[in-house]
Amino acid sequence: MWTSAPCHNWRSATEDPRSDVSDPRFHPRFWIVLDDDEAFQSDGCRVLVNTATGRFLRKQLPLPRHYYVVTTTVSGFFVLADRSPTHAARVLNPLTGAVVRFKAPVPRDTTVAVFFFSGSTLHNLTVLCDSTGKYYTAVPESKRFAPETTNDAIYNYMRKAVVGGVYANGGGWASVAQSNVIMEKLFNLSEQLKVHFFKFFSVDPLGHRGDVRCFLLDFGGEVFFITKAWGRIMVLGIEPTEKQTLAPVETVGRYAIFIGHQRCLVVDAAKFPSVEADCVYYTLDVGKFAFIWKHSLSDWKDERVFDAIDFVKENKRFVPVGARPFTIIQLLSSYTINISDSELASKQSW
Repeated sequence: MWTSAPCHNWRSATEDPRSDVSDPRFHPRFWIVLDDDEAFQSDGCRVLVNTATGRFLRKQLPLPRHYYVVTTTVSGFFVLADRSPTHAARVLNPLTGAVVRFKAPVPRDTTVAVFFFSGSTLHNLTVLCDSTGKYYTAVPESKRFAPETTNDAIYNYMRKAVVGGVYANGGGWASVAQSNVIMEKLFNLSEQLKVHFFKFFSVDPLGHRGDVRCFLLDFGGEVFFITKAWGRIMVLGIEPTEKQTLAPVETVGRYAIFIGHQRCLVVDAAKFPSVEADCVYYTLDVGKFAFIWKHSLSDWKDERVFDAIDFVKENKRFVPVGARPFTIIQLLSSYTINISDSELASKQSW
Protein backbone atom coordinates (compact mmCIF):
# COMPACT_ATOMS: atom_id res chain seq x y z
CA MET A 1 0.00 0.00 0.00
CA TRP A 2 2.86 2.40 0.78
CA THR A 3 4.46 1.55 -2.58
CA SER A 4 1.24 2.04 -4.52
CA ALA A 5 0.82 5.62 -3.26
CA PRO A 6 3.47 7.21 -5.56
CA CYS A 7 3.57 4.56 -8.26
CA HIS A 8 0.87 4.59 -10.95
CA ASN A 9 2.08 1.34 -12.56
CA TRP A 10 1.88 -0.46 -9.22
CA ARG A 11 -1.67 0.80 -8.65
CA SER A 12 -2.79 -0.33 -12.09
CA ALA A 13 -1.35 -3.82 -11.57
CA THR A 14 -2.78 -4.46 -8.11
CA GLU A 15 -6.24 -4.48 -6.61
CA ASP A 16 -7.61 -1.38 -4.91
CA PRO A 17 -8.08 -2.11 -1.17
CA ARG A 18 -11.13 0.19 -1.14
CA SER A 19 -12.92 -1.42 -4.10
CA ASP A 20 -14.31 -4.26 -1.98
CA VAL A 21 -14.61 -3.57 1.75
CA SER A 22 -15.51 -7.22 2.36
CA ASP A 23 -12.14 -8.48 1.09
CA PRO A 24 -10.53 -9.91 4.24
CA ARG A 25 -7.03 -9.51 2.79
CA PHE A 26 -7.21 -5.78 3.47
CA HIS A 27 -8.72 -5.95 6.95
CA PRO A 28 -6.49 -4.77 9.79
CA ARG A 29 -5.01 -7.52 11.96
CA PHE A 30 -3.18 -7.29 15.27
CA TRP A 31 -3.56 -3.51 15.37
CA ILE A 32 -4.48 -1.60 18.51
CA VAL A 33 -5.36 2.09 18.66
CA LEU A 34 -3.65 4.03 21.42
CA ASP A 35 -5.72 6.67 23.16
CA ASP A 36 -4.11 10.04 22.56
CA ASP A 37 -6.99 12.51 22.60
CA GLU A 38 -4.72 15.56 22.86
CA ALA A 39 -2.74 14.65 19.75
CA PHE A 40 -5.89 13.71 17.83
CA GLN A 41 -7.60 16.99 18.58
CA SER A 42 -4.55 18.99 17.52
CA ASP A 43 -3.69 17.38 14.19
CA GLY A 44 -6.26 14.62 13.53
CA CYS A 45 -3.72 11.82 13.96
CA ARG A 46 -4.08 8.56 15.79
CA VAL A 47 -1.31 6.19 16.85
CA LEU A 48 -1.74 2.55 15.84
CA VAL A 49 0.50 -0.27 17.01
CA ASN A 50 0.84 -3.72 15.47
CA THR A 51 1.33 -6.21 18.31
CA ALA A 52 2.77 -8.85 15.96
CA THR A 53 5.36 -6.75 14.10
CA GLY A 54 6.06 -3.97 16.61
CA ARG A 55 5.32 -1.26 14.06
CA PHE A 56 4.07 2.13 15.29
CA LEU A 57 2.00 4.02 12.74
CA ARG A 58 0.99 7.63 13.33
CA LYS A 59 -1.73 8.16 10.76
CA GLN A 60 -3.87 11.18 9.99
CA LEU A 61 -7.54 10.22 9.98
CA PRO A 62 -9.75 13.11 8.88
CA LEU A 63 -12.95 11.03 8.70
CA PRO A 64 -13.47 10.55 12.49
CA ARG A 65 -13.57 14.34 12.86
CA HIS A 66 -16.90 14.32 10.99
CA TYR A 67 -18.39 11.55 13.14
CA TYR A 68 -18.62 10.58 16.79
CA VAL A 69 -15.97 8.04 17.67
CA VAL A 70 -17.82 5.33 19.58
CA THR A 71 -15.06 2.79 20.13
CA THR A 72 -12.31 0.83 18.39
CA THR A 73 -12.17 -2.94 17.96
CA VAL A 74 -9.32 -5.13 19.10
CA SER A 75 -8.20 -5.63 15.48
CA GLY A 76 -8.07 -1.91 14.70
CA PHE A 77 -11.44 -0.93 13.18
CA PHE A 78 -13.08 2.36 14.22
CA VAL A 79 -16.77 2.24 15.12
CA LEU A 80 -18.29 5.66 14.34
CA ALA A 81 -21.72 7.25 14.65
CA ASP A 82 -23.19 9.80 12.27
CA ARG A 83 -23.37 13.24 13.91
CA SER A 84 -26.90 13.85 12.64
CA PRO A 85 -29.89 11.85 13.90
CA THR A 86 -30.38 8.92 13.85
CA HIS A 87 -26.66 8.49 14.50
CA ALA A 88 -26.25 5.58 12.09
CA ALA A 89 -23.26 3.31 12.60
CA ARG A 90 -20.15 3.36 10.43
CA VAL A 91 -17.10 1.08 10.54
CA LEU A 92 -13.82 2.56 9.31
CA ASN A 93 -10.76 0.64 8.21
CA PRO A 94 -7.99 3.11 9.20
CA LEU A 95 -5.41 1.48 6.92
CA THR A 96 -7.39 1.75 3.69
CA GLY A 97 -9.99 4.40 4.45
CA ALA A 98 -12.79 2.00 3.46
CA VAL A 99 -16.10 2.49 5.28
CA VAL A 100 -18.94 0.03 5.90
CA ARG A 101 -22.21 1.92 6.34
CA PHE A 102 -25.02 0.69 8.56
CA LYS A 103 -28.61 1.93 8.60
CA ALA A 104 -29.10 1.18 12.29
CA PRO A 105 -28.31 3.82 14.92
CA VAL A 106 -25.55 3.00 17.38
CA PRO A 107 -26.78 2.07 20.89
CA ARG A 108 -26.02 5.04 23.10
CA ASP A 109 -23.76 3.57 25.79
CA THR A 110 -21.64 1.31 23.59
CA THR A 111 -18.47 0.30 25.41
CA VAL A 112 -16.70 -2.25 23.21
CA ALA A 113 -17.45 -3.77 19.82
CA VAL A 114 -16.42 -6.52 17.43
CA PHE A 115 -16.72 -6.36 13.66
CA PHE A 116 -16.24 -9.33 11.40
CA PHE A 117 -16.84 -10.47 7.84
CA SER A 118 -19.08 -13.45 7.17
CA GLY A 119 -20.05 -14.42 3.64
CA SER A 120 -19.75 -12.50 0.40
CA THR A 121 -21.62 -9.33 1.43
CA LEU A 122 -22.57 -9.77 5.09
CA HIS A 123 -20.80 -7.75 7.76
CA ASN A 124 -21.72 -8.19 11.38
CA LEU A 125 -21.24 -5.51 14.01
CA THR A 126 -21.76 -6.54 17.63
CA VAL A 127 -21.62 -3.87 20.33
CA LEU A 128 -21.69 -4.32 24.10
CA CYS A 129 -23.20 -1.77 26.49
CA ASP A 130 -22.19 -1.82 30.13
CA SER A 131 -25.10 0.38 31.22
CA THR A 132 -27.69 -2.16 30.08
CA GLY A 133 -25.64 -5.35 30.42
CA LYS A 134 -26.71 -6.37 26.92
CA TYR A 135 -25.07 -6.89 23.57
CA TYR A 136 -26.56 -5.83 20.24
CA THR A 137 -25.98 -7.10 16.71
CA ALA A 138 -26.73 -5.65 13.27
CA VAL A 139 -25.85 -6.07 9.60
CA PRO A 140 -25.67 -3.09 7.19
CA GLU A 141 -29.33 -3.40 6.14
CA SER A 142 -30.72 -3.78 9.67
CA LYS A 143 -33.04 -0.99 10.78
CA ARG A 144 -31.90 -1.36 14.37
CA PHE A 145 -29.42 -3.24 16.52
CA ALA A 146 -31.15 -6.34 17.87
CA PRO A 147 -30.64 -6.71 21.64
CA GLU A 148 -29.62 -10.02 23.17
CA THR A 149 -30.54 -10.40 26.83
CA THR A 150 -28.22 -12.30 29.14
CA ASN A 151 -27.36 -12.35 32.83
CA ASP A 152 -24.61 -10.19 34.33
CA ALA A 153 -22.09 -12.99 34.74
CA ILE A 154 -22.36 -14.14 31.11
CA TYR A 155 -22.27 -10.56 29.85
CA ASN A 156 -19.07 -9.79 31.75
CA TYR A 157 -17.57 -13.08 30.57
CA MET A 158 -18.42 -12.25 26.95
CA ARG A 159 -17.01 -8.74 27.36
CA LYS A 160 -13.69 -10.14 28.56
CA ALA A 161 -13.68 -12.43 25.52
CA VAL A 162 -14.13 -9.39 23.27
CA VAL A 163 -11.40 -7.21 24.80
CA GLY A 164 -9.02 -10.19 24.87
CA GLY A 165 -9.45 -10.88 21.16
CA VAL A 166 -11.15 -14.26 21.59
CA TYR A 167 -14.26 -12.91 19.86
CA ALA A 168 -12.34 -10.79 17.34
CA ASN A 169 -13.45 -12.89 14.36
CA GLY A 170 -16.80 -14.06 15.68
CA GLY A 171 -15.77 -17.69 16.11
CA GLY A 172 -13.96 -17.89 19.42
CA TRP A 173 -16.97 -17.02 21.54
CA ALA A 174 -19.01 -20.01 20.39
CA SER A 175 -16.26 -22.50 21.16
CA VAL A 176 -15.21 -21.13 24.55
CA ALA A 177 -17.93 -19.04 26.15
CA GLN A 178 -20.67 -21.59 25.45
CA SER A 179 -18.68 -24.45 26.95
CA ASN A 180 -20.42 -25.51 30.15
CA VAL A 181 -17.33 -27.50 31.12
CA ILE A 182 -15.09 -24.44 30.98
CA MET A 183 -17.63 -22.34 32.85
CA GLU A 184 -17.75 -24.96 35.61
CA LYS A 185 -13.94 -25.04 35.81
CA LEU A 186 -13.78 -21.26 36.11
CA PHE A 187 -16.51 -21.28 38.73
CA ASN A 188 -14.50 -23.78 40.78
CA LEU A 189 -11.38 -21.66 40.32
CA SER A 190 -13.17 -18.55 41.58
CA GLU A 191 -14.29 -20.49 44.66
CA GLN A 192 -10.72 -21.66 45.33
CA LEU A 193 -9.57 -18.05 45.14
CA LYS A 194 -12.47 -17.06 47.43
CA VAL A 195 -13.82 -14.66 44.84
CA HIS A 196 -17.46 -14.38 43.83
CA PHE A 197 -17.85 -15.59 40.24
CA PHE A 198 -19.57 -12.35 39.23
CA LYS A 199 -16.62 -10.32 40.57
CA PHE A 200 -14.15 -12.65 38.84
CA PHE A 201 -15.11 -11.13 35.48
CA SER A 202 -16.22 -7.78 36.80
CA VAL A 203 -16.22 -4.91 34.33
CA ASP A 204 -14.91 -2.67 37.10
CA PRO A 205 -12.16 -4.48 39.06
CA LEU A 206 -11.76 -1.41 41.25
CA GLY A 207 -15.29 -1.80 42.53
CA HIS A 208 -14.33 -4.46 45.03
CA ARG A 209 -11.41 -5.25 47.25
CA GLY A 210 -8.52 -7.42 46.17
CA ASP A 211 -8.11 -6.06 42.63
CA VAL A 212 -9.32 -9.34 41.14
CA ARG A 213 -9.14 -9.72 37.38
CA CYS A 214 -9.71 -12.56 34.94
CA PHE A 215 -9.28 -12.14 31.19
CA LEU A 216 -9.71 -14.36 28.17
CA LEU A 217 -6.87 -13.96 25.70
CA ASP A 218 -6.53 -15.20 22.14
CA PHE A 219 -3.06 -16.69 21.87
CA GLY A 220 -2.38 -17.90 18.35
CA GLY A 221 -5.85 -19.41 18.01
CA GLU A 222 -5.84 -20.87 21.52
CA VAL A 223 -7.60 -19.37 24.53
CA PHE A 224 -5.65 -18.51 27.65
CA PHE A 225 -7.15 -17.35 30.92
CA ILE A 226 -5.04 -14.78 32.77
CA THR A 227 -6.04 -14.24 36.38
CA LYS A 228 -4.82 -11.84 39.02
CA ALA A 229 -6.11 -12.34 42.54
CA TRP A 230 -4.65 -11.56 45.94
CA GLY A 231 -1.32 -10.60 44.43
CA ARG A 232 -0.91 -13.80 42.42
CA ILE A 233 -0.70 -14.07 38.63
CA MET A 234 -1.77 -17.25 36.84
CA VAL A 235 -1.85 -18.11 33.13
CA LEU A 236 -4.11 -21.05 32.36
CA GLY A 237 -4.63 -22.96 29.16
CA ILE A 238 -7.21 -25.54 28.05
CA GLU A 239 -5.81 -29.04 27.68
CA PRO A 240 -7.06 -30.72 24.48
CA THR A 241 -8.88 -33.55 26.22
CA GLU A 242 -12.52 -34.49 26.60
CA LYS A 243 -12.51 -33.10 30.16
CA GLN A 244 -11.10 -29.73 28.94
CA THR A 245 -8.98 -29.32 32.03
CA LEU A 246 -7.57 -25.89 32.89
CA ALA A 247 -3.83 -26.27 33.43
CA PRO A 248 -1.11 -23.72 34.30
CA VAL A 249 0.94 -22.50 31.34
CA GLU A 250 4.62 -22.70 32.24
CA THR A 251 5.89 -20.47 29.45
CA VAL A 252 4.64 -18.20 26.66
CA GLY A 253 7.99 -18.32 24.85
CA ARG A 254 9.00 -15.16 23.03
CA TYR A 255 5.79 -13.37 23.90
CA ALA A 256 4.73 -11.05 26.71
CA ILE A 257 1.26 -10.45 28.14
CA PHE A 258 -0.11 -7.11 29.34
CA ILE A 259 -3.15 -6.93 31.61
CA GLY A 260 -4.80 -3.84 33.03
CA HIS A 261 -8.15 -2.98 34.56
CA GLN A 262 -10.01 -3.05 31.26
CA ARG A 263 -8.09 -4.99 28.62
CA CYS A 264 -5.31 -7.43 27.95
CA LEU A 265 -3.07 -8.14 24.96
CA VAL A 266 -0.18 -10.30 23.90
CA VAL A 267 2.82 -8.93 22.01
CA ASP A 268 5.88 -10.40 20.37
CA ALA A 269 8.57 -9.25 22.80
CA ALA A 270 11.26 -9.68 20.14
CA LYS A 271 9.65 -6.82 18.19
CA PHE A 272 9.39 -4.37 21.12
CA PRO A 273 12.62 -3.06 22.67
CA SER A 274 12.64 -3.15 26.50
CA VAL A 275 9.74 -5.64 26.67
CA GLU A 276 10.93 -8.93 28.20
CA ALA A 277 9.68 -12.25 26.87
CA ASP A 278 7.87 -14.83 28.98
CA CYS A 279 6.54 -12.17 31.34
CA VAL A 280 3.19 -10.73 32.38
CA TYR A 281 3.05 -6.96 32.84
CA TYR A 282 0.28 -5.67 35.07
CA THR A 283 -0.76 -2.52 36.91
CA LEU A 284 -1.02 -2.28 40.70
CA ASP A 285 -3.07 0.44 42.39
CA VAL A 286 -2.03 2.34 45.49
CA GLY A 287 -4.72 4.90 46.24
CA LYS A 288 -5.09 7.22 43.28
CA PHE A 289 -1.82 6.06 41.77
CA ALA A 290 -0.99 3.00 39.67
CA PHE A 291 2.36 1.34 39.08
CA ILE A 292 3.58 -1.10 36.44
CA TRP A 293 4.86 -4.46 37.66
CA LYS A 294 6.37 -7.42 35.84
CA HIS A 295 5.75 -11.06 36.68
CA SER A 296 8.24 -13.60 35.32
CA LEU A 297 6.70 -16.93 34.35
CA SER A 298 10.09 -18.65 34.55
CA ASP A 299 10.82 -17.97 38.22
CA TRP A 300 7.49 -16.49 39.48
CA LYS A 301 9.20 -13.32 40.67
CA ASP A 302 7.49 -9.92 40.63
CA GLU A 303 9.26 -6.57 40.40
CA ARG A 304 8.38 -2.96 39.66
CA VAL A 305 9.30 -1.86 36.18
CA PHE A 306 9.93 1.82 37.03
CA ASP A 307 10.73 3.65 40.26
CA ALA A 308 8.52 6.65 39.45
CA ILE A 309 4.72 6.89 39.49
CA ASP A 310 3.32 5.62 36.19
CA PHE A 311 -0.36 6.64 36.31
CA VAL A 312 -2.55 8.96 38.35
CA LYS A 313 -6.33 8.64 38.55
CA GLU A 314 -8.27 11.59 37.13
CA ASN A 315 -12.04 11.41 36.59
CA LYS A 316 -12.17 7.60 36.62
CA ARG A 317 -9.26 7.34 34.17
CA PHE A 318 -5.63 6.56 34.81
CA VAL A 319 -3.50 9.16 33.07
CA PRO A 320 0.22 8.54 32.35
CA VAL A 321 2.50 10.89 34.24
CA GLY A 322 6.08 11.92 33.67
CA ALA A 323 7.93 13.50 30.81
CA ARG A 324 7.16 12.52 27.23
CA PRO A 325 7.93 10.55 25.22
CA PHE A 326 6.51 7.63 27.20
CA THR A 327 8.20 4.24 27.03
CA ILE A 328 6.75 1.35 25.02
CA ILE A 329 5.82 -0.43 28.26
CA GLN A 330 3.96 2.65 29.48
CA LEU A 331 2.04 2.99 26.21
CA LEU A 332 1.00 -0.66 26.12
CA SER A 333 0.04 -0.59 29.80
CA SER A 334 -1.98 2.58 29.21
CA TYR A 335 -3.93 0.76 26.50
CA THR A 336 -4.93 -1.99 28.95
CA ILE A 337 -5.81 0.23 31.91
CA ASN A 338 -8.38 2.47 30.18
CA ILE A 339 -11.17 2.32 27.62
CA SER A 340 -12.25 5.63 26.13
CA ASP A 341 -15.86 6.69 26.56
CA SER A 342 -18.09 6.90 23.51
CA GLU A 343 -18.22 10.44 22.12
CA LEU A 344 -21.84 9.83 21.19
CA ALA A 345 -22.80 8.89 24.75
CA SER A 346 -20.87 11.84 26.17
CA LYS A 347 -22.59 14.26 23.77
CA GLN A 348 -26.06 12.92 24.54
CA SER A 349 -25.41 13.03 28.29
CA TRP A 350 -24.28 16.64 27.96
